[in-house]
Amino acid sequence: MSAVTTPFRAPGGAGRAAVLRLGSISIRVRYRTALAVLGAFAVLVAVALWSAATGSTALGIERVWAAVTGTGTKGDEFIVWTLRLPRIATGLAVGACMGLAGALFQNLTRNALGSPDILGLTQGATSGALVAIVLTSSSLQVTTVFAAIGALATGLFIWALTRGGDPSGYRLVLVGIGTAAILAGINGYLLTRTTIIDAFRAVYWLTGDLSGRDWSQAASVAIVLGVGSVVVIVLSRSMDALRLGEATATGLGVRIGSTRVIALVTASVLTAGAVAVAGPLAFVALAAPHIAARLTGSARSFLCSALVGALIVTAADMIAVAGVGGRQLPTGVVTGVVGGAYLVWLLIAHRKKGVMS
Repeated sequence: MSAVTTPFRAPGGAGRAAVLRLGSISIRVRYRTALAVLGAFAVLVAVALWSAATGSTALGIERVWAAVTGTGTKGDEFIVWTLRLPRIATGLAVGACMGLAGALFQNLTRNALGSPDILGLTQGATSGALVAIVLTSSSLQVTTVFAAIGALATGLFIWALTRGGDPSGYRLVLVGIGTAAILAGINGYLLTRTTIIDAFRAVYWLTGDLSGRDWSQAASVAIVLGVGSVVVIVLSRSMDALRLGEATATGLGVRIGSTRVIALVTASVLTAGAVAVAGPLAFVALAAPHIAARLTGSARSFLCSALVGALIVTAADMIAVAGVGGRQLPTGVVTGVVGGAYLVWLLIAHRKKGVMS
């Protein structure tokens, strides 16, 4: 089966594109989107390599490559394969999950503030983790499971509250904000019911960090990312139709209700998988889709959003490892500072335009 590429100019001045035909299947690829994806991937590879080569023990690219190929020293192989690569792989998968979840939420709500941070899913994961840490003093593995359960339960709760109406736009955002506020109160109460040692563990987890992550955790997030990506690919055409309005989508044969439910559940699962392993890394899911949209010029840029999310987390973790004054920082501190500044800029920009969705 051969691929045929045909030049195509998108309507409305959206930019030139090519139509890739594989038998009876045709895919339109915009040149700007392709360039943005390739550029983001190239920068991501460079940052990941630089992250593997730097740290408390600087190795350099050549020693990293020798360790990866098995021609380096035992010490270098231990640093690369046991300490750094699992952490980098986990960061890549976590960032991609968050970027993809953020893109899903923003397309689902058609709102610039649609993200797991705003809608309460990260708070739900936090509640689950706090239950494990504060009430049971459990291990990291049990905390991870409880965090995933908390995020999924929050997503189902939001879906239940919006099931009777149109679960999109401001309705879903307002329900999510209210749910987040309730969970924040519950989290504060849980912290008052624990010892100082458990409270310290809880606060550290709430900050979000990638230190100490191993290959099993990287694999678990990668599996979640793979499943979520397949669902997003299947949903992509239906999500495109929904952006044209309910009447048009219905006329095209899209099942609006099931599409929204599947998108909400998928975004919840992606968030649960990421937050359960790395903690609630703030604002990654909010910023990644916006940056991807600016790069591609398209509101629906799932692949680029995933790459940008992975890039944000990997770069933030590299900065966190470098630290301040010789001391490493939790990864969530860096994403929180950068993401918070981005959120303030986003709010100011939308206020000047007079719109918030």
